Amino acid sequence: MSLTWPWHFAPVSAPDKQQRRELLDVRGYVAQLSVVVVVCAIRIYQSYSKATEGAVKQRSRCRDQPWWDRPPFPGWTETRRQYAVCLIWLGWLLGLSVWKTGDDYLHLTKALGQIGMSQLPMQVILSPALYLSNSKPGAPSIISSLTSLPQPFLNPYHRLCGRLILAPLLLGHAILYFSFFLQSASPRPEFSSLLAKRLRDPDVQWGIGAVCSAFLVIFVLIRPFGGRRGLSIRPAGASAKDKRQRFYIAHVALVGVFCLAAYAHVVHTDLCARDSGLFRD
Repeated sequence: MSLTWPWHFAPVSAPDKQQRRELLDVRGYVAQLSVVVVVCAIRIYQSYSKATEGAVKQRSRCRDQPWWDRPPFPGWTETRRQYAVCLIWLGWLLGLSVWKTGDDYLHLTKALGQIGMSQLPMQVILSPALYLSNSKPGAPSIISSLTSLPQPFLNPYHRLCGRLILAPLLLGHAILYFSFFLQSASPRPEFSSLLAKRLRDPDVQWGIGAVCSAFLVIFVLIRPFGGRRGLSIRPAGASAKDKRQRFYIAHVALVGVFCLAAYAHVVHTDLCARDSGLFRD
């Protein structure tokens, strides 16, 4: 299957398959280790640099704010600085995904999924904990505790990492696989394409479920407060605390669905790869 861009599908030898598996693992480790390095660097900077004292505080949105610390468009909540940081991180992860893929289309496709899922723990430790009991206040995230950065400062990065990092990587993984299936002939004559056959396989179905649940979490289910429209789970007249609790429960439930679907997708993909060498790395 030849494409008009640098990557294309071509059979690989058994040693090359093993090398690709090892490279996929290395990418995941490097991506996660990068998060640890950044957290450690921030912690050191916060602890030993006097110049940072009082520098990271929740700032009121006023007209005299620097251009860098204002939203790029009216009505947006995140600032240009926050978008820039997340886009730089996305660029690093995309570069890591492309690293040593050569012209192997499927290797790039798998790398995008591997790198995308490697960032899920970062999203978890960026998120604050909200206790449902009225006697316990919400707790800051693990990242907040490790870096001494206030949770309100980290919340925009938690949202943007989902929209600008997780979503593009996982969506790219899914789109490239669907394109490959669509352009490949099915080994069974009753199907018009490989896509028609693969849509009946559990690994692809779980993958679609994971992408759909991620889309709901990131783009449809919105925070209780803010100007964006999205899926409403809050009855009219509910208190602010009730709104937060309902949002938190729905958010965590959908994240759980995503994790379950992603895990099942990987397990069934591995089983499919063992049954047929066609989809192995």
